[in-house]
Amino acid sequence: MKAQFTRIITGIAIIAVGTGFLLDAFNVIDFGSFMGSWWPVAVIFAGVLVWLNDAKNYFWSLLLVGVGILFQLRELDIVDVNPWQIFWPLVIITVGLSIVFKRATRTSASKSDRDDVTAILGGSDQKNTSDDFKGSKLTAVMGGAKLDLRKATIKKEATVEVFALCGGIELVVPREITVRNQTSAILGGVEDKSEREGGKNAPVLYITGDVIMSGVEIKN
Repeated sequence: MKAQFTRIITGIAIIAVGTGFLLDAFNVIDFGSFMGSWWPVAVIFAGVLVWLNDAKNYFWSLLLVGVGILFQLRELDIVDVNPWQIFWPLVIITVGLSIVFKRATRTSASKSDRDDVTAILGGSDQKNTSDDFKGSKLTAVMGGAKLDLRKATIKKEATVEVFALCGGIELVVPREITVRNQTSAILGGVEDKSEREGGKNAPVLYITGDVIMSGVEIKN
């Protein structure tokens, strides 16, 4: 349900932008000048998408929204501050807060639990060795996320949900499974380079989610 809602919101936003440029082409409105002054709204929107996709990453969502607001206020000549001068200090603070709260809320988990990977403004590389892999969630926002499942066992089926926004995701899968790509790519793409050695009764790995101005690579 959450993924569907995120997809609907993203689709409506893209339709609105496309409609604006179309009306600009017919000289109905000056959408180009509008975007020139209000482009930071896209950064704010990205922050909202991060929160909608994974509420646990609200620190990064707040960072993107805050930076977007600062850029917007500067574009409107309301404040005279260079957001880039405070961007990296805020990133460092957010990293620290994420570490503190993640450690404070960490609980024990078995290898068969979900193995989620998140990369925001950075990279994350993880391996899963579960003997009963059920699924995972990969999030990459202006960063790169990688999940290696070559040592994991999928008994019947599993689902990997991806969300990539101006980032990249790499998924390494075993050869004895069947990959079924069910993602929605918007100004992006999903490339499946994996080779299949299993028969028609082979375990199935479903890849779902949204790829926005990003790329996802699936390989062995």
